[in-house]
This record gives sequence, C-alpha cells and structure tokens, in this order.
Amino acid sequence: MKRSTRRIIALAAAAGLAITACGSDNDATTTEDTTAPEEVTVDTAAATDEVVCPANLVIQTDWWPEIEHGGTYQLIGAGGVADPKLFTYSGPIADAYKVGGIETVEIRAGGDAIEFQPVLSVMKTDQDITLGYVNTDDIIQSSGTVRATGVATTLEINPQFLMWDPEQLKIDPKDPASLGASGARISHFSGTTYMDWLLGKGFIKKDQSDPNYGGSPDKWIADGGNFIQQGFVTNETYKYENEIKWKDGAPAPIDYTLIHDLGWQPYPAMYSVLSDRLEELSPCLAVLVPKLQQAWVDYLADPTPIGNALVEITKTYNNYWTITPELNAAGFELFKSLGIGGNGPDSTYGNFDVDRVQKLYDEAMPLLADLGVKTDETLTVDGVVTNQFIDTSIGVAG
Repeated sequence: MKRSTRRIIALAAAAGLAITACGSDNDATTTEDTTAPEEVTVDTAAATDEVVCPANLVIQTDWWPEIEHGGTYQLIGAGGVADPKLFTYSGPIADAYKVGGIETVEIRAGGDAIEFQPVLSVMKTDQDITLGYVNTDDIIQSSGTVRATGVATTLEINPQFLMWDPEQLKIDPKDPASLGASGARISHFSGTTYMDWLLGKGFIKKDQSDPNYGGSPDKWIADGGNFIQQGFVTNETYKYENEIKWKDGAPAPIDYTLIHDLGWQPYPAMYSVLSDRLEELSPCLAVLVPKLQQAWVDYLADPTPIGNALVEITKTYNNYWTITPELNAAGFELFKSLGIGGNGPDSTYGNFDVDRVQKLYDEAMPLLADLGVKTDETLTVDGVVTNQFIDTSIGVAG
C-alpha cells in the first residue's frame, strides 16, 4: 500500500513510543509524564461560535472506514474528499455540527493504514490529532507509557467477536471454556487484552494463541476455516456467509461469540485525548462532545447515506478492505438487535457507565501486573474516562 512521507515520518518516530503489548516484558525506562491529570473545570455553556477548537479537527480512527465509524463521518457527510495516498477523508464540517471555530474535519484510517501502530503512539507523535479511537482496556494497558482519557464513547457494545466454522468446531457461544476445550488455534491481533483475559481466566490454553492476524481472510481461505478467528460481527458475519468463497469454493455459515458476551466489556473506540492535553482541549471538548453525540444520534436515525459514502471511500482507497450496501444493511440490523449502537443504561448516547469501567479496571490491573506490563499505579477510573463534557439530554429515541 502507498504511504505518504508525513505518515512514514510519524510512524518512525512512534516506534520508540509504541505501547507494550500485553504479555511482553517491558523494562525500558520512560520519560513520559504519567501522573494523573488534574480535574478540569470548564464552562459547558460556552458560546458555540467562540474559537476554542482547531480550525481543522483531526480524528484518528482504529481501522478502515466501516459503519462502526459512521457517526464520525457524519460530521462531514457524503461530500468529503477521500485521499488514496494518505487514507484520509476530509471536508468542511456540516453546519449542524459546526462549533468552536472548527471549519474542516479530517478523518484518518487506522489499522494497517498506519502500519498497525497503536493509535495512542500516533497521537503522541502528531499533535495535529485532537481525538483518537482508543478502547478502554487499551488506555489502562498503556498507562505506564502514555496516559489518555476517554471523553465520549462511539458505541455502547463492542462489536468485536470470535468466529468459527460450526461444522468443524463444536463450541458453545455462551460458554467461554468451550473455546479452550476445542483446542483450536485462535487467530487474533497482537496485544489484545481480551486474549490475555481469556488466558488468565483459564478459558483457553497458551498454545491456542496465534497473534498474527492481519485483518485479511487469506489464511482462513487457505486453511479451510479450521481455526477460530477474531473479527467484527457487523462485517465478517456477512462477508464469510455471503461473499468470501472459502469452503468448496463457496461461502459458508459461521458461528460466533461477542467478546462483550464472554464478560470482557471495554467501551470500543472511545473518543480519547492525551491526558496531558486535557486541560488545553477542555474548552473545545465542552462544545464539541455534544456535537459528536448528536452526530451519532443523527447517523443512527438514518445510516444509509453515510453507509453509501463509506462504500465509495473504501473503493477510492482500493485495497483488500471493501464494504457493500448489502453488508452495511446487515450490519445496521445487528446494531439494533445486539444493542451495539444505542444509549447506555440511561437515556444518553455517548456517556460512560462508571461502574462498568470500574469492573473492567478491577480485572485489568492485576491481570496486567501478572503479565509484567507496567501500568501507572496512580491511575484511577476517573483518569480513564470522564463524563464531564457529556450532554445528558442527547440520546437515541426509544
């Protein structure tokens, strides 16, 4: 894939700051300031036309364009420009979300678009990025190297899952121990804390872990789907059952379990800022976060226009990652049936259930310590996420 000079330089610099993956040793000394951010007080009633935000709002996502990112693309709408060299989508911010002096929005693809570098590492080396997509458990895991805070969640339920061929593997989706009992290899991204959690709980065996997944279906096709593989329920389910020819030259059914349903429940792809920039960005976040919430509510009310725009963006990027209107439609239905895109336990979209975050924190900290991952001992849940910028009146109807 093509790479821009700007990204190559940024990623080279990021190498020295890359977040240590779970399960690896980390004896290096860091000079990062990992102290807990001071509580910030902002005027949430600040005038929306006051220039408190960057003119160009840059948002770094964690993967290629997909419907799970739709509320962010809603900020621009269908009239933006996709750059096949930089893997960015940019354009004027829609009038409905214009606030704080923001004139344009730039949405950057993640995953192998940034050489699989952790979003936080890229954010640390590129101060042009205001918001990055970071999971709750990744913020906890990385705290010994770089501190970040989630300021709003994009989705309520993590759509990440483990999938398998039900004809070859007899696994009970409701019983995580059956993953281990199957003895099957599990292909996953490197550094995923849910895999360390499954190992720590004894649900799977160490020799089942295969952290070499790259997002492509190539290995699944070559091996005839004889292993467990990670993916997104809103994407791989439709592709493998309708588009990808892997079993006797034809698509075939898969079965799956959501990581969320196994019991590991981070908020996925939180809008996050570096904690040492929280005070600096707070005047902007006070007016921007409610607009982000509204963009998601508007997108979920009518997802098709942005879904179609995402199809065209992926065509422009012209690589293995493709989506179709049919795939998107199936994904939107799962958004509803699985509660992926919806309010939390209250009537607000985008806020955090602090008790849920506390439970994850309580499980993650000793798990990471056992694995030798150095975390910030001063970290508390208040440093992981904050609801201070949330407008509680904004939520999905019904």
